[in-house]
Amino acid sequence: MEDANFHTLVVMEFSKDAKQPAIEWMLSRIQASKSQGGAGLLVRSLVMQHNEETVIYISGDTERLLVAAEMMEMKKQYRDGSYREFSVRDVTNFKGAEDLDNFLTMAEKQLIVRHELESIRATEDDKHVPGYENIKLYPGKSLVKKYLSRKIVKNFFPLHDEEKIKRLGRDWYRGIVSSQPIYRVKDYFGEKIALYFAFLGTYTMALIPPCLIGIMYYITSWKSVYREAIFAVFNLIWATIFLEAWKRYCAEITHKWGATDMVSSQFEEPRANYYGKMGKNVITGKSEPVYPKFKRVLRFYGITVPVISLCLLFAFQLMLWYFACEEWVTRQYVEDKAWLNYGMLYMPTAVYAVVIAIVNTIYRMLATKLNDWENHRLQSSYENHLITKFILFEFVNCFISLFYVAFYMRDMALLRSSLAGLLITQQVLGQLQEAMVPFFFFSRRAKQMDSILKKSAVAQKLENFNGEVSESDQRQANIESTMEEYDDTMNDYLEMFLQFGYVFLFSSAFPLAAVWALINNITEIRSDAFKMCRVFRRPFAEQAANIGAWQAAFELISILAVITNCALIGMDPEIRKLLPSNITAVNMVIIFVAVEHIVLGVKAAVAFLIPDVPKWVQIDLARMAYQSKQALLKERLESTTKGKHFLKGLVTQDPDTVGYQI
Repeated sequence: MEDANFHTLVVMEFSKDAKQPAIEWMLSRIQASKSQGGAGLLVRSLVMQHNEETVIYISGDTERLLVAAEMMEMKKQYRDGSYREFSVRDVTNFKGAEDLDNFLTMAEKQLIVRHELESIRATEDDKHVPGYENIKLYPGKSLVKKYLSRKIVKNFFPLHDEEKIKRLGRDWYRGIVSSQPIYRVKDYFGEKIALYFAFLGTYTMALIPPCLIGIMYYITSWKSVYREAIFAVFNLIWATIFLEAWKRYCAEITHKWGATDMVSSQFEEPRANYYGKMGKNVITGKSEPVYPKFKRVLRFYGITVPVISLCLLFAFQLMLWYFACEEWVTRQYVEDKAWLNYGMLYMPTAVYAVVIAIVNTIYRMLATKLNDWENHRLQSSYENHLITKFILFEFVNCFISLFYVAFYMRDMALLRSSLAGLLITQQVLGQLQEAMVPFFFFSRRAKQMDSILKKSAVAQKLENFNGEVSESDQRQANIESTMEEYDDTMNDYLEMFLQFGYVFLFSSAFPLAAVWALINNITEIRSDAFKMCRVFRRPFAEQAANIGAWQAAFELISILAVITNCALIGMDPEIRKLLPSNITAVNMVIIFVAVEHIVLGVKAAVAFLIPDVPKWVQIDLARMAYQSKQALLKERLESTTKGKHFLKGLVTQDPDTVGYQI
């Protein structure tokens, strides 16, 4: 009989070959209480008759989820409008507490369920997965992550809310010029994904001024030695204004979301994939895996650094092969200026761009494996190391050829054509991947719908657990099991980072770069939104207060852009004609280094004059800090008053009766 009070939050699908002892052990651990090393969650199970796969539907009762929300220090809106850490004892003072069943959003409930499931860890007594003696378990290892890595569990995902995702998609990706519903995106997908789309939208708007100036330069016949210099200086200052404006906007929206004050790394829980001998956190006193730092350092410097160095050498060699092909094609055209040879002039750049994309994809998989193997304790540390690995290689792989042309060959015409070829080719490849492929998968999945629904109709229920799963939840789980899995925002940010480099690093050489970037991003926003709503499974919501290490990465590119553009302008023969004819090379270098430092100084001044946090947010944060302090003082005062009454009662008693209590 269907249980009306059971609402599926998360689905876990075991593989067809999963052994029954492993399935039963996982089910028992999910249902076991926290004190017994389990998750204390509700479970319903069924077996699909057509493929004999076991599917479990996971939920949690309201009391269990609220207690977990407090333990996770989840923030909810207080009655005064501020966001505070949720407390079960103080629940009546939070907004929405009159309906406790719906007090937490579906995304928050799914986040809690994932946290509790991933917190189920192997103990000292768990030597291997039941039924798999070859799959060893290390103390502190997350069982869910182990099952996923060894393909015992093939799918693990939260369910979409059909009605909400339809309404969100209608207002998000169907409107061409309408603004993004960022606040609704945050409520449905979490802060991390919402911040990516907010950043993408802000960056796209920031491309409009350099785009308009680039078009004006292209269609007008104005020629001047200052032409590229003026455009480059504008771009460099504008990049700083954009990054500072983004920090202000980010501080504003995260404050409204209650995500400004994130947990300190000292109190942050270890990530689910972190393993080591079970011990205690010396600060919090909680049990958690402990892994020696020297082992991580040895792995990083002994294996990761040499492997990445070899990858960088390969990228450099790849560039040399590209220029060898470029030289051969040019020589063929000089010897025979046929139309075929003219078309071949653009082939090396196009092929090189495709090869760069392929090599980048392979490297990302390798870097992820290395990062996993290093066994970082915190999720923030894991992501920062992975971002550094990605940026280091892909910056070299994508831009080394442009630096080679600009500063070794000193060929501005070749730099312009190479930059245009790489940018446009990668944009086209990106659009094929971002827009056409999702439509293909969506069409293919639509054709599979009938067969999927027929399969769900022949599901054989298990009698191990009371109650059944609703037909709508079964249907939704079957549909979403065929959908693509959304990896992370990492690749999306990396794509924007590389594009930002193409636009600003060599802006004096190719002013139209911003035009191509703007066209791409307008499509990118809608295609990414379409994929989130219709192609990908629903990802688990993740909290975030900012875009993390990516902010520093974009700011680093803006600083490098000052150096590269000043150097390009300094090497321009027309600019050199403005200097005295008898000036020495040393004095020339000094002049352009001075100009570079002046531009850097202007950038620093702009960054200083634009506060990172709006004034009203600063005032609101100060008010919240004051209110928290007053509440703490009030609590201490009440405690002190009770203590005084207790002591007064003691001293009025007979001293012989009290004894040594005082």
